[in-house]
Amino acid sequence: MDIAGLRVMVFEDDFLLAGTLADVLGRLGCTVVRCIAVFDHAMEAVATEDFDIAVVDLQLQGITAYPLLDRLAERGIPCIIASCRSPGEIPPRYLSVPTISKPYTASELRRAIDTACGRSAHAGR
Repeated sequence: MDIAGLRVMVFEDDFLLAGTLADVLGRLGCTVVRCIAVFDHAMEAVATEDFDIAVVDLQLQGITAYPLLDRLAERGIPCIIASCRSPGEIPPRYLSVPTISKPYTASELRRAIDTACGRSAHAGR
């Protein structure tokens, strides 16, 4: 499947990881709308900005991002969890959200995008 042109919002509080993720997304053909590190700014962005998919770190400067995931779900925006947490540490209601474990590869990110967007990882190839 072609993901070129997807507008991605990155919610990540580690500056280096956010930059690396933005680079990888760019190489995959996506457009990074913004990288946001502060939880309150992230919640505001979900309410006001236009994007197709989000990559969400579960901890934004010490604040658990579950309310952010809830807000994304309310708006119908697909998302990917990018975390160091094990699946057993994630509440069951979020287990259907595609999750990639840090550190992750570009191919893992790509598969997660395909899954989050409801597309087969092999469609269009």
